[in-house]
Amino acid sequence: MKGMNTEDFVDQLMDTDGCVRHKSFVYHFSGLRHHAGRGTWRVSVEKYRWTKEPFEDFMELVYSYESDDPEDCMDHLLEDVLWDGKSFYELEKALTWIDW
Repeated sequence: MKGMNTEDFVDQLMDTDGCVRHKSFVYHFSGLRHHAGRGTWRVSVEKYRWTKEPFEDFMELVYSYESDDPEDCMDHLLEDVLWDGKSFYELEKALTWIDW
């Protein structure tokens, strides 16, 4: 990942959101979220057009996963196919971290 150490980005997602650019698009990683009412954890990735105003031009939800176990959520986020038929670690060399 350009602009940030990949493992630091993954660690960041345990506490907060993160954004990367790839092929003129921004991908917003929700970070690990707890739903107290259901007792579940969730992660997701949304795709946006690159604009001056962050999160102005939403395109689609590209990934979502929910589980009773936070570690399971993070494992799936990193290992499942996210977009372009690739997992996070297969994509990471082409991603650029941004503070959007």
